[in-house]
Amino acid sequence: MLSSVAVALALCPALARAQTEHAPEKTTTHVVSEFPKQLAITIVARENMVPTFRDRVASWFTDGTEVSVIVTSEVDQDQILSSSPSEVRAWVIPLSAERALVTFSCATPKAGARHLVRQVRLRDGLDDLGLERLASVIHSAFVALGEGTEGIERAEAERALGAAGLSPATRTPPAEFAPKTPAPKPVASALPDAPAARNPNPNQKPKRVESASLLVGAGYGLRLRGEEGFAHGPTLALGVQLPTARTPVDLLLSGQVLFRSSFDAELFDASVQTTALRVHAGIEPRFAANFFGVAWIGAGVDVAQIHASVGGASQSNVDVNSSGTQWRGAGELTLGVLERTNLLDIAVYAQLVFLLEDVRYSATTSSGEERLVTPWPIEPGLSLQCRFRGAL
Repeated sequence: MLSSVAVALALCPALARAQTEHAPEKTTTHVVSEFPKQLAITIVARENMVPTFRDRVASWFTDGTEVSVIVTSEVDQDQILSSSPSEVRAWVIPLSAERALVTFSCATPKAGARHLVRQVRLRDGLDDLGLERLASVIHSAFVALGEGTEGIERAEAERALGAAGLSPATRTPPAEFAPKTPAPKPVASALPDAPAARNPNPNQKPKRVESASLLVGAGYGLRLRGEEGFAHGPTLALGVQLPTARTPVDLLLSGQVLFRSSFDAELFDASVQTTALRVHAGIEPRFAANFFGVAWIGAGVDVAQIHASVGGASQSNVDVNSSGTQWRGAGELTLGVLERTNLLDIAVYAQLVFLLEDVRYSATTSSGEERLVTPWPIEPGLSLQCRFRGAL
């Protein structure tokens, strides 16, 4: 009996080693190892609207996942749910200024093709906050697919697309995306921020419908005028921004009051207060995610209210020639940089004002007319402005 017990004790370690050697590997480790580390994103937008989107998405990944982004102007129905074993494919499709659809597709040898469909709420389309929210959703969905905790079949994904108005079998969008008019409209009209899901003519690109923006600005500026002296005062501007395929176009009306300033005109003392009225047209090209350039040309008038007085009895023979109000034609070139924030646009502008008339101060003396003061024909200026931008 003792010998039997000894044999059993001797066999226990061997049996334990055998069970350890033949223990199956954990399923989660196998799934993670076969899941691709490539994320290919296709976003439906203009190229200049999402210049930093790839960096935003990549910043969420710390496991070596490689992110690539392709920008397209139209939805490819055949590619939305296409899958590949070498990468996870995602589509970002804006449905309106308040909503976007994000789809994910992947294929693994064991699980086969799996998909996810997410609807993301936005505040103002693909602005900075919207892009960051999309990047967060893309990261969380990618992790869920990799861990195997979420995923649906293609048929269920197609039904989700159909509910959003993107399925080939669905011709009209759901009620929450439809325009509030009694007459039904196609998907392209219901979703102004995204291209049409169905295009009856495959050779014709769908048109993107976008609205103009109202611009209201207030600021403070200064101008160097030469012998008329240094001037400064507040500025107000009102206009519209029109979207184009390349860069926004601005049309503006502006007014600036340059406070009264005094200067010495040799034979008499003078002061001038100027109201600068302008019409501007120009562009705002994008430099970075939140930074834009500003290039405007303008035309208008400087309304100069001049006061002049002769001092001293010795100058009683001096007749003041220029007084009252002068209307001076002027052109203007404005260059600057602008940063867009969630609430306001903040800009710094440099201006060159071109006086289109011969402006001078002169006096008639016993010896004839004498030119005393001539303002600069080109006057540089600098302005700081805060601007509100809202949809019309």
